[in-house]
Amino acid sequence: MADGGTSTIIMLVTALLISSAASAVLVQEWSSASRAIQTQQKGLLLSEEIRIDFAGDPMMVSLSTAPNPNVILFYLQNTGVHVMNDATLSVLVNGVSINTGSITTSYVPVVSPNWAPNVLLQVTIRDASFNLFTDDTEVSLYASVRSVDVTGISKSASMSEEVRLRV
Repeated sequence: MADGGTSTIIMLVTALLISSAASAVLVQEWSSASRAIQTQQKGLLLSEEIRIDFAGDPMMVSLSTAPNPNVILFYLQNTGVHVMNDATLSVLVNGVSINTGSITTSYVPVVSPNWAPNVLLQVTIRDASFNLFTDDTEVSLYASVRSVDVTGISKSASMSEEVRLRV
């Protein structure tokens, strides 16, 4: 009889150790899943808080034909609530990617230290393919840019606009 009680206690202790280990694994996995869900929710919230829009009259986008190559000048506005990283700006004209070395930017007002909410970004792009453009040419502009890190997360925003070039 003493043998039966000892083996029962050994089985009970073994069962408690195994269930404790399983509980620890489950708690750790739940914690990891909870962090992943929390990060995803922050990312979704950030996606709603960053935006850029074309600024100005889309029928009056500046085309300068004096230099070679021609130059297109337009404005983007940060309409979100977070600072955007203008160094990550990518521009497509009629679906063709413009080399980042051909893109220059400046802030309006000039005193702004970064592309903060409600600040305009003047975008000047030069490309030899623009030499085919003349006054009254219609082109498609697409711009994409990333936000600065917000609580460790960065998201992109984009805009697309059909514009008419004016000399």
